Amino acid sequence: MSKHPDVAKSRAMKMTLAGMNEESNRKRSKSVNHFWSESPLAPILRAEASDRAIRLLDENKIGPQAPFKTEHKFNPFTGTEEYMHSSWETAFLDTCISRGYPVTKDHGITIPYTHPDGSAHTYVPDFYAFEDRTLYEVKGRHDEVDVVKWEAAQHFCAKRGWKFQVLFEGGS
Repeated sequence: MSKHPDVAKSRAMKMTLAGMNEESNRKRSKSVNHFWSESPLAPILRAEASDRAIRLLDENKIGPQAPFKTEHKFNPFTGTEEYMHSSWETAFLDTCISRGYPVTKDHGITIPYTHPDGSAHTYVPDFYAFEDRTLYEVKGRHDEVDVVKWEAAQHFCAKRGWKFQVLFEGGS
């Protein structure tokens, strides 16, 4: 599939501005190949990478059953393909479809929040349910930033008489 000429030109310009050209790529490639073929650290790093990959496979964080597989999925409630950011989102949409509970990812809702570092950000919840005006966030794991987003979502929903629900993988 060919790219639009303007996209290719823009990408080439960005790469040139970043110091990436044929000569720098050749030097970088030679340096990387030299490191992996001659460095005494290479066997240690390969073993660590292999061990990490095996551990991530065992934890289902990579591989065919990983919870972060993305896909475009047809949503019969909107009549459009919607982008699922993870297999958890896909499973949630599948459940909603099977139960006849209309939801969408393409809701256009954005919620401003303040990141723990003080910077302004925008949060987009995973799903909006039409029938009961509920925003859903589907998570496999979370961190402190997610908690801040969810507090902003709770406030956003409370002002509108909506609900906000976080669903964790496995229903916990």
